[in-house]
Amino acid sequence: MQLDTREDMLEHISQACFEQPMIRTSAVTFIWVAVPYRMSWRYNERTWRYLHLDAGHVCQDLYLAGEAIHAGTCAIGAYSDELFALALGLNIAEEFVIYAATIGKKQ
Repeated sequence: MQLDTREDMLEHISQACFEQPMIRTSAVTFIWVAVPYRMSWRYNERTWRYLHLDAGHVCQDLYLAGEAIHAGTCAIGAYSDELFALALGLNIAEEFVIYAATIGKKQ
């Protein structure tokens, strides 16, 4: 998928995350998108469990990497699926945002 580089992307992402302040002040915001079909062929009914476990593991690694460079990390679980889908051009029937996190300079 091609990355959308619209100048107002920060505004869309901030709205999707219910205007949580760290979105606008972070150095970078990570957004993980899950595509269940890519796992379901192998894991069947356990797909949904593994999607969430994998997202948690990746975010934990981001926290560890942030600590290694003395940066602050904040996982984001409160967001609008619909607004994220619009902002990122996702087909919500086939893919969805499963997790997001910001990382940046500690105060």
